[in-house]
Amino acid sequence: MPVVARTVPSPYEGPACPRCNSRLTADWIVTGTVTCPDCSKDFEAVAFHPAPEKSQIMEIAAAGPEAANACANHTRNAAVTSCLRCGLFICALCEMNVGSGSYCPSCFDRLRVEGTLKGAELRTRNYRSLALTSAIWGFLLAFMIVGGLLGVLSLVYASRARKQLIARDEPTTSLIIANILAVIDILGAVSVIVILTLGIMGKLR
Repeated sequence: MPVVARTVPSPYEGPACPRCNSRLTADWIVTGTVTCPDCSKDFEAVAFHPAPEKSQIMEIAAAGPEAANACANHTRNAAVTSCLRCGLFICALCEMNVGSGSYCPSCFDRLRVEGTLKGAELRTRNYRSLALTSAIWGFLLAFMIVGGLLGVLSLVYASRARKQLIARDEPTTSLIIANILAVIDILGAVSVIVILTLGIMGKLR
């Protein structure tokens, strides 16, 4: 009977670079664009810092008269707080708190779906949209100095958008328009500066 070899998954050893799979030390675990110290490639990361683990859940029988309220979901557990939305008593197991107050699991899920739980929202900048918006406004103001500044800003956003798209394995062709408009913005601003400089020099003569 043939023996089938099984691949045993390696245990999780902490965050690693998605490019080269090198382990990252604590000082590299940050939110934003991270450059791997081993392969020198960039990737977008979000650092998650969980709340300290509650090591003990007190039961109602051991809580004493001063903490006699029972959890609405676990009747044997003593309540540590009440839900900010519905007012139910909840124990340490049920408490959901991401920095915007304590909620029971049901209210937490409802507020998260509605998008009204600010502490649970995860927002990342869409640098592609920012690059296009800056480039278009710069094009509309192409023959003003502010148009050149918007063009430079558009190039910066386009560079960051390229890193975002590469990290997501998405095409970067949409950034061509932003780059072209940004160059036009900068050339327009330079033309204005040259014309003004020549005019001033002509008057001085």
